[in-house]
Amino acid sequence: MNQNQLQILKLLEELPDSSDFELVPATSLQITVFKERAFTKKVPENVITQLIELYKVADGYVNHMVIGFINCDDETIFEWWGVYQELWIGQRDLNTLRWANGTFCLGDASSTSDDESYESPTLVGLIEICRNEMLRAID
Repeated sequence: MNQNQLQILKLLEELPDSSDFELVPATSLQITVFKERAFTKKVPENVITQLIELYKVADGYVNHMVIGFINCDDETIFEWWGVYQELWIGQRDLNTLRWANGTFCLGDASSTSDDESYESPTLVGLIEICRNEMLRAID
């Protein structure tokens, strides 16, 4: 595992109730399908790389509070690409995880993010934002 993958693994394992959720990596075929779709749609390479790092650690990871990532071979990820140039990378309850306007964001169905504090230039940063939201919710 590279440094980003180790950081993703550590963050997911630190989430509240993380022991309830299995970390299952995507298969090589699933990752190939994602890469082909993303390259065809001209998704920025650094975004593809960061998402692949997540998928190699945990594909379709869901935690009951905030995080619910879509499986990497699910075409839903690209549902908003044609119109908005956004990736819909996850959904959990009212929380929407996406890549939009050059950032990874935690928002809802109608807004990219609640404010700039819910946006990060990196996927690791988005996972940290989600962790912080989860910790606030249980305090």
